[in-house]
Amino acid sequence: MMAVLIANLTQRKHVKHGNRKRLATLWVAGILLFLQVELVLIQHLELSDMFLIPAFIFALALFYPLRAKIFIFKIKCVNCNEKMSYKRVIYWDNNLCDNCQPETEEEKKAAAVAAVQDKKFPENPDTVEEVDWDVWEPKETAVICYIFKDDKVLLINKKTGLGEGKVNAPGGRIEPAEMAVDAAVREVQEETGLTPLNLKEVGQLSFIFKDGYSLKGIVYFADGCTGDMTETDEADPFWQPVDEIPYDKMWVDDKLWLPLAMNGKYINGHFIFDGDNMLSQEIEESKR
Repeated sequence: MMAVLIANLTQRKHVKHGNRKRLATLWVAGILLFLQVELVLIQHLELSDMFLIPAFIFALALFYPLRAKIFIFKIKCVNCNEKMSYKRVIYWDNNLCDNCQPETEEEKKAAAVAAVQDKKFPENPDTVEEVDWDVWEPKETAVICYIFKDDKVLLINKKTGLGEGKVNAPGGRIEPAEMAVDAAVREVQEETGLTPLNLKEVGQLSFIFKDGYSLKGIVYFADGCTGDMTETDEADPFWQPVDEIPYDKMWVDDKLWLPLAMNGKYINGHFIFDGDNMLSQEIEESKR
């Protein structure tokens, strides 16, 4: 009887789709309680074992008219005859398996929301048009900082991490609770030994890679620096004439947006990459 009552308590959480089965377990518990009372009385009054027969008959007399309300638990789906899960057997009145169960209103709403989310956040987009960039969230956010001085720009030969072996500007991921501009200064210091001056945000670049990685980069320009340039484990820095930037050794998107930024435009770029191969791109420019 205790097992039946425990089952009934768990059924209360599923009353929306299993109220008949919840009542069935209550009827079973009630009949078992009646039978237990009879047996206790027989034992307490020290009656003959012959009284067990009428006790069971009385219990059956209660059970018989309630049989239609009690025998509603099915092991197999009434639609496809497949064996059902324990939850479907105990909690669901319609005795349908997961495959045959019609969608509830809540499930329909959840599916509609999921469809919208799939449209906004496709798992593996091929084009920038597939992504709702207004609500897109990257897995990581990073900064990159170009220092300009005497018609030259500071670049690095990147030794580690994303873009290893390419020419780029100093930069890296933003640490928790760190401001983007502070991260830009820190990354330049860590990679080159220099401290950039008068940083100005000139654009944001959003990248989705086919392997599942995604990144948003905030781009800064600096008009000077202090300190002594030093090669580090992460980067080999060098000064390059602005009109001789080696785009052929850089990420392919750099030659699309960097000249615009150097001409005074604020850049908002979106890119889809498969490894080093750029599949799709769009660049929006505005005045700074």
